Amino acid sequence: MFGGLTPGIYTAQALQSDAAGNTGTSEPVTFTLTAPPAHPVPPPAASFSWFPPAPVIGQSVALVSGSTDSTSPITAFSWDLTGNGLFKISGPVVSTSFSTLGKHLVRLRVIDARGASSVASETIPVGLPPLKPMQPFPIVRIAGVQTPAGVKLNLLSVLAPVGARVTVTCRGRGCTMKPQSRVAITSARNRHASLVALTFRRFERSFRAGVTLEVRIFASGKIGKYTLFAIHHHALPTRVDSCLSALNPKPIACAT
Repeated sequence: MFGGLTPGIYTAQALQSDAAGNTGTSEPVTFTLTAPPAHPVPPPAASFSWFPPAPVIGQSVALVSGSTDSTSPITAFSWDLTGNGLFKISGPVVSTSFSTLGKHLVRLRVIDARGASSVASETIPVGLPPLKPMQPFPIVRIAGVQTPAGVKLNLLSVLAPVGARVTVTCRGRGCTMKPQSRVAITSARNRHASLVALTFRRFERSFRAGVTLEVRIFASGKIGKYTLFAIHHHALPTRVDSCLSALNPKPIACAT
């Protein structure tokens, strides 16, 4: 057995002596001594996170690498921000934004000093920005007198911001009136006004108990207003004011 030899090519020959002092040698043998196999070195582990965790359209998003490498420093960070396989943006921390709703694929590729690399992929969900209330917020005016059969309305008007659509609907027994819809448009005299007064004279009349009037005020990308006016038997009418999302026709509670 041989010990302490370094990797290389060696030639060995055996020498043997007998009791009479005679010696003999064997034929030389050449062999190669190699180094033991090296343990495999793991590549870097790519990973990243993003803030805020639930971004909305147009919001700035920070992408932060959390990549690690146990054997060699990471020397390159590159990002594919569109999911098309092109890593164009460099750096351990980058900022981006998304212009469309839905899930967006983002990739990070890291390379260490040995040239080893790995890629992390994440899907970032992007939502709609929160809707803001109309400004100025609409005002619904309803006035009338109670009658033996129900209510006689003397006024149904809405102060609505310019561009808003106002729809009044009558529901219930004996209510055959079609809904009426109007858009708040300024006149030449008041072209700089922020609120427009709309009067719905068709509904300024008598209504029997059991009838419900609904006033809906919509504007694209805004929180609007919903007013319900219910007429009862031998009791005062009930009025409920709520809000309306531009994304859902059902009334919602207004934020306090």
